[in-house]
Amino acid sequence: LKSEFISNVSHELKTPLSIISMFGEMLALGRVRGPEQATEYADVIWRESVRLARLIDNVLDFAKIERGVDVYEFAEGDVGEVVARAVELSTHRLANAQMTIALDVAPDLPAVRLDGNALTLAVLNLIDNAIKYAADGKRIEVKVGVAGRAVTIAVTDFGPGIEADEHARIFERFYRAKAVRLRPIRGSGIGLALVEHIARAHGGKVAVTSQPGSGATFTITIPAAPPA
Repeated sequence: LKSEFISNVSHELKTPLSIISMFGEMLALGRVRGPEQATEYADVIWRESVRLARLIDNVLDFAKIERGVDVYEFAEGDVGEVVARAVELSTHRLANAQMTIALDVAPDLPAVRLDGNALTLAVLNLIDNAIKYAADGKRIEVKVGVAGRAVTIAVTDFGPGIEADEHARIFERFYRAKAVRLRPIRGSGIGLALVEHIARAHGGKVAVTSQPGSGATFTITIPAAPPA
């Protein structure tokens, strides 16, 4: 498992590095048709840098969690803003995958005690999974709502779905679903494990609802901050 994990992470790190190198070289050599194209290339480099940083954060945070180190800093915040930032950071990858994303944030969300960076990372992991494993569905829906005294974040894809007997196992570290293993798609196997850990650190949980052939919905539920 460790060898496969290292191999998969190395492969995932190479992809954004290759893109950054290619577009950086074109800018350095002046291979652009004008300021607009230069800005476009710079935007690609920035977004791939963010993606690379996210992959590294995944590995570093996972390593800290394995060692039992506290990696979270909580403050009262707006879940809607956090999710919107994650969606905005995913736009380039979505465009490359020819996918669309729809964001629906309920009005008047209650405040939540959260770590903005960690929660952004959790949502990004769910969106990334949908892009990697459910691209055939062509779209992703993200909804932020309220359920009792909790805020929910639901990320829905329209891909192949997940077998019922794997719903619990997919949150285990290094575990990858059977349907995923049969396809030539690399993955570290720690993304969903991190999502679950982040949800629990916020006093909440993450769950999946899915049927084979009908897509999947991952829902993070976080309790609202107690009244002042």
